[in-house]
This record gives sequence, structure tokens and C-alpha cells, in this order.
Amino acid sequence: MPLAIISAGALLCASANAQTPGNWPLDRQVDEAFQQVLRAPANMEAGLNYARLLVQDGNYEGGIAAMERLLLDPAAHPAVRLELAVLYYRLGSYAMAESLLVHALENPELTGAYRTQAEALLRDTRERNQISQLDGSVMIGLRVQSNPAARTDRDTVLAGGLPVAVPGPLKPHSDTDVQATLRLDHRYDLGTQNEAAIVSSLVAQAVKYSSSSGSQLSVGQTDPYNYVLAEATSGIRFKPSAVGAPGLTLRPHLILGGIQSQGHKLLDIFGAGLDVAYVIDERTRIDAGYEYRQFDYATRIDVPNANQLGGPDNLFRVRLSRELSPGSVLSGELRSRFRRTDRDFYDYDAHEGRVTYALSYANPFVEGAGFWTTSVWGGVLQRHYDAADPSVDPSKRRRDTEWRLGVGNTFALTTAWSVLVQLERIETDANLPNYRNKNSSLFGAVNYRF
Repeated sequence: MPLAIISAGALLCASANAQTPGNWPLDRQVDEAFQQVLRAPANMEAGLNYARLLVQDGNYEGGIAAMERLLLDPAAHPAVRLELAVLYYRLGSYAMAESLLVHALENPELTGAYRTQAEALLRDTRERNQISQLDGSVMIGLRVQSNPAARTDRDTVLAGGLPVAVPGPLKPHSDTDVQATLRLDHRYDLGTQNEAAIVSSLVAQAVKYSSSSGSQLSVGQTDPYNYVLAEATSGIRFKPSAVGAPGLTLRPHLILGGIQSQGHKLLDIFGAGLDVAYVIDERTRIDAGYEYRQFDYATRIDVPNANQLGGPDNLFRVRLSRELSPGSVLSGELRSRFRRTDRDFYDYDAHEGRVTYALSYANPFVEGAGFWTTSVWGGVLQRHYDAADPSVDPSKRRRDTEWRLGVGNTFALTTAWSVLVQLERIETDANLPNYRNKNSSLFGAVNYRF
């Protein structure tokens, strides 16, 4: 969600309790505000308070109706049009939002943070009203990890079922990497009644570790690999029933990508997928999808079993997001992945659950300097392999449980520039000592959104 929408949306409830006690239940506050409107229908402050409380209660349509009634008064402050434009934006009525924003900005009484937010929202709204839209971001960051290669933290591992000591070069050690990430999103509106559009995306990333250099490949390389990856998707997003199910959107798409490591091709990726989005109400949304990928590994001296690693990969995902209050979002996600290769001891099923809480708020140090977002997440992933790997332990199939906990903060500098800081801890418990590991990472980056 654009920063302008978060900041303007927060204003909707900034003074919603101006005339009703904030410790009352929300439905009681709404009822009391409505009674105040009935007692003084010409009172602009009472009417605005009622509209804001309706929005806070999730009744966007009611809030729109209440604000439109206020605009019948020629003396209405232009900030009311801004708040109404935000509501129309959130409902996807971008043309109506643009009209209201233009009208509000024509009024010289709209000043300060209100004018800044209206200008930013108008730019975004006009982009969304274009037939062809291109946006994206570039991020450059530095990451420090305690164990980037996910090496075991045990002193002994298994080889053919027998314990052997872990040599020094294969024990965990920290490393630093520099990474650059590019994301491009393009939307071409087909102008149909079901809001059909060709939606395409490209994600590319390059990672360079401080301990790794050159492009020479060798058997048994122990240093982390530098790599470059890219993946593009393209498909038609549409509403299958714009009248019967206006909140449902589908996007079947094709997938094409690849990865290079140490300057040499590692694998090619191609496949297809289906994205499903359903808006339950203005605050609740479900996103789901299925993706099929075929992995084709290149023949390399450092990957002697490459011909056994290729095969299909199936991913199912579903995420439920709920806006608890303006700028506050809680989401839960489930993922299931089914990886198949030419050897059953490489095949696995993985299931993951993750919960994320994100809170956006005004810069606490500099007034009018944009909004910050703090995110906290945690999750657990389990991998079950189909057969025992004879090179490790011929009598025991591998089972992994991976725990993940993280916190991050995005500091907005301008509408385009931001700084990201992220700390994450991953611990993997496995029934085989070879795969028990821990890793802590600290990531800092500068992001430019265009």
C-alpha cells in the first residue's frame, strides 16, 4: 500500500474520538456520534466525527455517505474531500478519488501535511487510471550472517551411517554479502467490464559474498556462492464475476527464470501458476495461489549430481490479512511445497506457517517527515524427505523443523526513498546431525521506489 494511503488513512481516525469517550466500545461510540448528528445536523465537527467512527468500525460505505453529506455545505474544509478520496481509493474507485483530490488541492485552505498527502495520493491515483502502468523499486543492501552456508553446529556428522568429525573448513563461520534487487511491475488495462489487465512482473537479484571471488568452479567448494537470479511472470488478471463476486480476482500466468552462480549457469526455471485474491471486506483480504515450476540443472563440475536434482516443484499458498486499525495489519500465511527429483532421497514435502504483524506510524522524531513501518514475524517449517540418503544414513529418512523469528523497520525518507533494517534468527532442528544449524542475520538497505 502506498505511503500516502497509509498516512492519509491514519488521519481518518486521528480525531474520531473528539466528541465521544475513547474508552467506550466502538459500536457505542458510533451510536452516540449518530445521536449527536441528529441533535445538531448542521454541526460540521459532529458529522465528521460520526463519519470517521464509521470508517474506524469498517463501514466504509457508511463513512462515504456521511462525508458526502458534509460536502453539501460550501464551508466544508477541503480535508474532508481528502478523507473521502482515501475511502474511494481503498474501494478501487480511482477516477472518483482523482476528481476529489483535484478539487481539494484547488482550495488554498488545504495546507501542511494534508496538502503533501493529497499531492502524493493524486500522483498514485493518476498512475492507476492510466491504461499502461509501470512501477517498481531498486534496493541495495549489506547483510551480515553468522552461518550463511547453513553448516551443522555439531562436532560430528554421519557418513554412511557412521559418525565422523567435522573438519574445520566445514564448520560454521560468519560472512558478509552485498546484494542488489530490482523489481518491475507492469499493468496494461484491456478496458473490459471485468477489469481485465495484462499484469507482468520481473524480479532480479545479485548477491556477492566477501569470502567468494572469481568464477573458477571446483569440486567440494566450501565458500558461499555468489549468484544472480531472475524470474519473470506474465498473465491476465480479471474478475470472473464482476457483479456476482466483485471481490474475487484471478490471474493465471506463466513463469520463466534462471539462476547463475559464480558466473556460470546453475539452473533454468519454467512453469505456470494461478493467483487468487478475494476481498472479504475493506479490512479483510485472502490471497492464495498455486505455482508449478520445472527445474533444469546445468552440468557443472561442482554439482556432480545435477542430473538427479532436476524435476517438478509444486507450491500452494494462502494468506489471510486483516487491518486491525488504520496502519495496523495482522496476517497469517500457510505454504505447502512438494519437490520431486530423479532420486527419492532428494524428494521432500514441506509445510510452513508464518504470522506477521505490521504497524505504520508517523515519524516519531520529525513532524511531517513521512511514516515508518515496523514488522514482526515468526514461523515454523517442516520438511519430510521420501527416503533415506545412503551417503548419510541408509536407515533413517531426513526430517527437518525450521524455526524463524524476525523484526524489521522501514524508515521513509521521502515518498520514493526509504531505509530498511532487518534482524532475523533461524534455527533448524533435524533428526540427522548433518542438517542441524543456526543462523542470525542483520540486513540494512536503501530502497528507491519509482
